[in-house]
Amino acid sequence: MALGGGGYSGSYGFIYLAQAVGKGFAAIATDSGHPASVLHQNSLNWTLLSSGNLNLPLIEDFGYQTLGELSTFGKAVTGQYYSRQPDFSYFNGCSGGGRQAMAIAQRYPEAFDGILAVAPAMYYNILVPSGYWATHMMHELGYAPPSCEIDAFTNASVKACDALDGLEDGIISAPTQCHFKAADVVGKEFDCNGTTRNFSSAGAAVVQAAWDGPQKAGPGGYSWPGLNPGAALTTLYVQTNCSANSTCRPTTNTLFSEWYKYLLAQNPDYNLSSMTTEQYFSYIQSSSTNYMSSISASNPDLSAFAKTGGKLLSWQGTADENIPTRQTINYYEEVLKLDPRAGEYYRFFEAPGVGHCFGGAGPVPNGAIDQLMAWVENKTVPEVLQAGNGTHARPLCPYPLVQTFVGNGTNKGNKFTCLPPSPKACS
Repeated sequence: MALGGGGYSGSYGFIYLAQAVGKGFAAIATDSGHPASVLHQNSLNWTLLSSGNLNLPLIEDFGYQTLGELSTFGKAVTGQYYSRQPDFSYFNGCSGGGRQAMAIAQRYPEAFDGILAVAPAMYYNILVPSGYWATHMMHELGYAPPSCEIDAFTNASVKACDALDGLEDGIISAPTQCHFKAADVVGKEFDCNGTTRNFSSAGAAVVQAAWDGPQKAGPGGYSWPGLNPGAALTTLYVQTNCSANSTCRPTTNTLFSEWYKYLLAQNPDYNLSSMTTEQYFSYIQSSSTNYMSSISASNPDLSAFAKTGGKLLSWQGTADENIPTRQTINYYEEVLKLDPRAGEYYRFFEAPGVGHCFGGAGPVPNGAIDQLMAWVENKTVPEVLQAGNGTHARPLCPYPLVQTFVGNGTNKGNKFTCLPPSPKACS
């Protein structure tokens, strides 16, 4: 089993490999040619040889070159040690590791029998610079909402759209049916750490920017989805720092700032806060073009992977706070347009209420790798993904089916089934 990394790190270290070994695998990972660990996942200083001078070979190593070597080296070393080749091989990754997983399926279709791609950051070249949109809006508006206001907008969205699946449980199971807008609660009161405040129109504009994603109308227009209502915006997309007198200013997560400084401006001293909206969209266009071939993993043609008999299993939380679920849905729909029978080898599941890779109010499908193995080795098709346990167990539905509450069970808690999306929506 090969294991992916996250962010700008090719892998996460030995503890993750040990987990795979504990399941009976020989495990392998790659540093992609630069320091790899959780500590380095937001660092891109390795991409510049000097100001304005990109280290293109190392960028390609990170994007795809070293991924093609994982299977080759892994199988060779395993074969030498055990004097026989492995029966099956798998790749498992989330986020940046999910991008690696998709890149392997697209570029190295014979490398692995089964691939688990969780919350895959496939369009990395667009996803990362687009994620800065809400922060850019704060600079443009001259207003940074305190984290309590941002969280209150999120809570209001959950309250408005929670019951769309038939059960009020703090989870938005059908975010595409949730038409709540941040402006709907402007002027209303909310609690801010024990103090009563009112939702502001500027705060609503910032939060809506995070939900909508960057949008530019007219010639040369641009559109990229934002996060779903219910996602924890203060984790990455809308970060602020407030002083004792409640004056707040925008802060930028290094995942975003490093991309602009090193890959776009190619200047470590570049100041993002001075960027105009015109420059913002110009940078996104450059990022989309310049890093499509090296870092993106968004080619919807999986025909070569299909011919190998490989299986690709993917899931993502609807409350993902780092990657818009809509981008993964868009990719899956593109694959289905090219091959309507893609469900025979590639399946995508939404995990209601689950955050980025884990966490959130919803149950996580911790047994996904076992279901992938059963699909590869026993041809047991994952009609649903099993998530949670006991009274919290729920089936995760293959897209486009939606997890729907159908009543209370006798001894195993609430009962859910997978149904087509309903036209019902909250107002």
